[in-house]
Amino acid sequence: MPDKLKLKRGDLHDALIDYALEAARQGHIEVMSLRQAARDLGVSSGAVYRHFADKDTLLGAIVKIGFFDLRDRFLAVRPEGAVAQTPQEAIDRCFAVTRAYITFAHDNNALWHMMFGRIGMICRDEMMKDPELTRYTLFDVGMALCSDLYHHGLLPRRPDVADIRYTWSATHGAADLAQSGARMDHERLDEVIYETTQRNLRALGLDLEQI
Repeated sequence: MPDKLKLKRGDLHDALIDYALEAARQGHIEVMSLRQAARDLGVSSGAVYRHFADKDTLLGAIVKIGFFDLRDRFLAVRPEGAVAQTPQEAIDRCFAVTRAYITFAHDNNALWHMMFGRIGMICRDEMMKDPELTRYTLFDVGMALCSDLYHHGLLPRRPDVADIRYTWSATHGAADLAQSGARMDHERLDEVIYETTQRNLRALGLDLEQI
């Protein structure tokens, strides 16, 4: 379990979230329990349950943080409404977003799996009630990137929803295979990122070797 954390006075809610995030970073999230968290934080189990009804509720809270973190990474590459100024910038942003996603998955293995697993599904159902909480997902930034490519004449046609789903699936799959070690090149993350982006662009109709 994570090392004992110093409880911030009067802020058990945030301390529990920090505790769970640390458990995820250390790879102990599966065996983490609210009772153990209470012991490590030096509070009663009753105090913990006043903030989170069960473990899934606490995991849902850190999954939301993961989604917000990922969105911030996308926004840093391609801010909403900020159309690429040049064809090269449009292409570079595609590589940068792929890098943002795959490195996030690599650096936050346990959290990333929860985000796109059972806990994530529960969390997304709740988040769907507030459009602000589901703004600028990987699908959204993918659509924006493809619109930029089309705007600069790099694609033969405007990509549709099926195209974006395909590129999202390829990117997500590459992240998953790299984490599991199933890809023989998983230790060379730069190559995984480059190949995934290049193949996605080729599938959309852009051959980098021809420009």
